[in-house]
This record gives sequence, structure tokens and C-alpha cells, in this order.
Amino acid sequence: MNPIIRQLDSIIIDQIAAGEVVERPASVVKELVENAIDSGADRIEVFLEEGGVKKIEVRDNGCGIPPVELILAVTSHATSKLRCPEDLESVATLGFRGEALASIAAVSRLEIISRRQELDANSLRVRFGVAEKIRPASCPVGTRVIVEDLFSELPARLKFLKRTSTELSHCSSWVERLALAHPGIGFKLEHEGRKLLEVLADDSIEERCRKVFGKGVGEAMVPLQINSAVAQVEAMVGPPETARRNATRVHIFLNGRWVRDPRLLRAVKEGVREFVPIGYYPTIYLAMAVDPMRVDVNVHPQKTEVRFRDERQIIGLLIKFLNSGLAKANWSTRSAGPIGSGNSRIGSSRPDAFSGSSGDSWERPLNQVGGHSQVAGAEALDFSASGQSELALAPVNETTPGNFLAVARTFLVREVANGMEIIDQHALHERVNLEELRKEIREGAVISQPLLVPTLVDVDRAELELLLSKLEVFKKLGVEIEAFGETTIAINAMPARLGRILPQKLIIDLLEIASEFRSATADQLQEEALHRMSCRGAVMAGDYLDQQALADLLKRGGNLPQDRTCAHGRPVRVFLSHEDLEKAFYRR
Repeated sequence: MNPIIRQLDSIIIDQIAAGEVVERPASVVKELVENAIDSGADRIEVFLEEGGVKKIEVRDNGCGIPPVELILAVTSHATSKLRCPEDLESVATLGFRGEALASIAAVSRLEIISRRQELDANSLRVRFGVAEKIRPASCPVGTRVIVEDLFSELPARLKFLKRTSTELSHCSSWVERLALAHPGIGFKLEHEGRKLLEVLADDSIEERCRKVFGKGVGEAMVPLQINSAVAQVEAMVGPPETARRNATRVHIFLNGRWVRDPRLLRAVKEGVREFVPIGYYPTIYLAMAVDPMRVDVNVHPQKTEVRFRDERQIIGLLIKFLNSGLAKANWSTRSAGPIGSGNSRIGSSRPDAFSGSSGDSWERPLNQVGGHSQVAGAEALDFSASGQSELALAPVNETTPGNFLAVARTFLVREVANGMEIIDQHALHERVNLEELRKEIREGAVISQPLLVPTLVDVDRAELELLLSKLEVFKKLGVEIEAFGETTIAINAMPARLGRILPQKLIIDLLEIASEFRSATADQLQEEALHRMSCRGAVMAGDYLDQQALADLLKRGGNLPQDRTCAHGRPVRVFLSHEDLEKAFYRR
């Protein structure tokens, strides 16, 4: 066989090129709506039939297309958005390649009806790449694009489309994304006469979030904002219970463009790591404004990935912005106050449990809480009917009793106004450890406990060098180590606050962190170590707590800047309302 090289005709070329641009009906909706946005429209309407496979119609009130440019509009690599090579370095529009309309026209029946101010309206029809003559038409100022029978003459492409409901869901997602990205523009989406979404041009971003994410989620979202020399960032973040295992509710926008960049996704996950469980993604709207000269949007066929000139600064800014902003969020359990308060008491027979006169300051570390040395012979909390220990976490009165109950040596249950709250003792202690260690590091007051006999841990030469290269970071954490021979590390001191951690275990953890985050900054490495140490040093599920230990823990828990989640994003507190309980027992 001797294959002959031939030049492809223009129709086949366009149909091949369309494969990169037009994957499914949602791709058409995206491209047409983005064109409408670039035209200056403040009202865009989308109408679909059979999930967009049979018909897609997009109407806008933008500037319109003059008759002499209609043919150019459906020609490959023809655009109004670029004039010279330098324009590619500062793209400020959503579209710029001049491929969308030509690609759509190659795989469908396309009609464009458009009118520019002070000119007559005209219409152009293109049938699977073959254009007809331009004809007079009638329409208001703006453009109306109709796409019918998508892929009907390309059965190889048509058979890969999914059910109508699936295709409709993808189309709807794109309209929602663009509605979030462009406050100031009204959007309407209809499917076979049924209205699915409508936002008005003057709807705020808070109102748009309520319409896209749902009223309950939208109202619970926390607004954040920062202006820096690198970027302007605005965010709306949903509470932890709205997190999902996939990133479908993560909406990141860069200069009005929805992006799914892996580096930005990782930055979001890192920024919310203490507020969302491990393996979950937050519900978030994140809009970034960056100088177009400092970002390249021409690195992906669908323009969903980008490159930054100042990538480290951008990523660092996002992580710090989300972490510090959410730390101030009012995410304490609904209807419940702080975990501890100044006038709290535990046990009716122990009125001085939290009192400074008891001789034990509540600020002491919970050394070996739950360990054998403490539990053996310790007075366990008596939760029998006759001697139930009470913890009044808020002033006791007739409407807010402070009764406490320990369950499975893991959970602490209390009654609060309008319901009940369950606290995870390990998650609470982990959060306490993390916040207290952070405070000590900020103040330069981390207390190291010298070991009577240094603990020796065998490592290989490469691991020894790696640990020694991080000596200053570990010293700030209260961990003092030194080489003891060619393949042995000596641990001389440990953080006094974390008495439960075995030195050998801590060194293995620090070695894993140093290996995994070799390129991390000292601050990033320190933060990663703090998370691991806070967990290792916390009381575990199933550990017994005597009265004083529990009193200390709850008192310290009442002074946290954020007590909703542990260091890994798992809940510290769960609230069940009276209504929730009544529903569970079919009383409602």
C-alpha cells in the first residue's frame, strides 16, 4: 500500500477543527454566550430544545454585526478582537481565536440574524460549512444566533452525545458559570418553554449565588475580598456541610473567564484545608482580576487553563486569602455559643473546676490525656441518672440548660437553645493544639521540654541530611534534633504542649513532610508540620477524660478564633435542631 498525501478541502478542515471547539451542545452555548458578552450586551437569553441537540438559540442586545462582516464572522481565524501579535500578550476578551462560529457552522445548521445601530438587520445561513447569500431580516439592535441539528450529518460525533437530561445539565452549568462571572449582565435560560434560570442585570453576586447554588446555601456563604498589587480577589464560600467530593461547586474566574486550572484548584483546597474535610472540595465562587499582561490564556484549546508570570505570588495570595478570611468566619454551630465560657462549671460537686483558685490553671497542656498513666485510678465522669455531670457552657437559665453527656468515650452532647449540639473530643483537642501552637510561634514563646535521655532514631544518610537541612524550622516548633553518627538522629527536646506524641513517631512524620514538600517555603513546611503535630498530640476517640482534663479542654476550646472544624477540616461540632429531632421521630 502506497498512501498518497493530499491537501484536505476546507469543509473537512473545519469539521476537524470543530472537534477541539465543539464537543457537545454545551460547548456551543459557551461560545455563543461568550461572544454575546464580548459584544457589550447587558441582556442575554438562551433557548434550548432536546438539551441543545435539536436547537440552540442565543439572543443578545450587544453591538451587532454589520452586513459586510457576516461572512467573515463564520470564516476561520477571523476576529474583531486581535489586531497584531502584541495583542495576544494582553487578551481582555473571552474569545480571540476566531474559531467558534466557523467550527459551529461546520457541524450544524447555523443562522445569524444581526443588526447594528443605524443599520438594517441582515441574516446569514450556513449549512454544515456551506454558506448561503446574505438576506435582509428584521430584529432589534443586537444578534440572534440559531444552531439546529447539531452533528446530524456527522453520525460518528452524534452517537457520543448523552441523554437529553445530561446534555441539558452541561448547558445549564455553563450559563450559571457565566452568570456568576459577569455581574451587571442579565441572563435567562429556557428549555422547551420551561424557565431554568433568570438573573437580572442589577442582581448582586450574593443574589446570583443564591440562584445558582440554592437559597439556603447562598445565604450561608461567607463573603471575602482582598485588593493587592498582584490581584484583586473576591470570594463567596459555602459552609463545610456544603462541600462535595468533586469540584462541581468550585467556580474560579480569572478576568471574567471560568477556568479549571489544576494549580488554582490545589490553591483553593490548600486555602480551605482547615474548614473542609480531607478529600472534599468547597462550594465557592472565586473571582480574580489580574493584569492581562501578566497572564497567558492561550495555553489550552478550550481556554480553561492559564499561566501566570507571578505564579508563586498568585498561589500564595489565594491560600493566605482563603485561610485567613475563613478563620474569621462566623461558622460556630448554629444557635450555639462558644464551646467554653468564663462562668462554666463541670459537676455540681466541683464548683471550682474552672476557677483559678483550684491550683491548676486551665492553660496547662493536656499531657497524656487519655494515656494509661492518667486513666488508671482517675475519677471518670459519672453520667448515671443519679449523678450526671453537668457542664454549663453558657449561663444557666430556664431556656438554655447546659447538661452534658459523654457518648462512646468520643462525643460530648449538650443541650443548647433550639436543639442539641454534639462535640467530637479529638477534633476539638486537635483544633485547640493547632491554634495554641500557632499563637506561641507568633509570639516566639514555644516551650520545649528537654528529654532526660535523648531518643535515637535510625535513618539513612539522605534522610539525615534532609532533616538537618530543616533544623531551624523544627526548632521554631519546639523540636530540637542533631546528628548522632552518620545514620542516626538524636531528639533532644519536644514541644511541652504535646506530651502525648512519641519522639520516634514525630521524627517519622517530620521526615515524611520534609520529603513530600521539598520545594515548600519554611512557612509552608512549618504549617504542614503543625497540622500533623496537632493531630498526633490530641486526645483520641475512646480515651477517658477525668473531670479536670475535660474541664481544661472545654475551657481552652472556648477561646478559639475558629471552633467549627479540626485541622483536617472535619467537624468539631454538629447541631441538631428540635425540628430535626421531631422529623427523625416522625413528629413532623
